[in-house]
Amino acid sequence: IKKLESIGFNWVSVYASKQRNSWDEMFEELKLFKAQHGHVDVSKTDADNPKLGRWVSNQRQGYRNYYKAGNKQKSEGICEERINQLENIEFNW
Repeated sequence: IKKLESIGFNWVSVYASKQRNSWDEMFEELKLFKAQHGHVDVSKTDADNPKLGRWVSNQRQGYRNYYKAGNKQKSEGICEERINQLENIEFNW
């Protein structure tokens, strides 16, 4: 481990890093949507925002799965920190 760290080995997988960045990017897009529309209720059938609509739907599903699991596991990219971020912008579950 020390040898790998000495040459700058990154223990975070590329996939996990991209997934985290993707979530942050979509969260920023949701905040922009709210600034423009005054709400965060993006339908997954919204013709103008299909990717954002699917992402919002996935967050809701992840939230339901998270609580079904008794808050014990990260589910569909959802964790307590992300739940709080979404609730801070008045996200409707």
